[in-house]
Amino acid sequence: MKHNLVAKLYNDYSHQVFGFALKHIKSEELAHDIVQDVFLVLCQKDLKKVKNIKSFIFQITSHKVADHFRKRVKDEKLQQDMWTYIAGKQLQHNDQLISKEYEIQFQKAMDELTPQQKIIFRMSREEGLSNKMIAEKLHLSKNTVKNHMVSALKTLKKNIILPSDNIVYIICLAFILGL
Repeated sequence: MKHNLVAKLYNDYSHQVFGFALKHIKSEELAHDIVQDVFLVLCQKDLKKVKNIKSFIFQITSHKVADHFRKRVKDEKLQQDMWTYIAGKQLQHNDQLISKEYEIQFQKAMDELTPQQKIIFRMSREEGLSNKMIAEKLHLSKNTVKNHMVSALKTLKKNIILPSDNIVYIICLAFILGL
């Protein structure tokens, strides 16, 4: 008996439910799914207690449409979170690649320095010594230390070139992600 009533309601209202769902969701496939969901709910309800069946059907339909949008927003948020995570990992990976490339180029550039320039550069940058302190330790004049540092820095600057396409890629990706 109940199934006969639901079948009659389906015949009477399924086109209207479909039209309502399609108008809001803009997908025939999803609108058909909502029609099925609505009438499945009707099969599970005690319809004797319902005073206005048409209103009840469209109340269920509007709830199903709202549920669809809530799920879609949740899925889009999840997808956005996933892309943000992936982009972060990609940036981290690119940073590691650039760092590794920098290390390689730095070592090659250091190999271009004279032995005296290497010593002075390391004392200055790694040990944090001033030109005056380096001059005292190496028994050189302060100007000689300064000249070696200037030459070392020019050589390093000339020989350390990061691939610009990686830098451009990172800048573009950061801009797209709003970082």
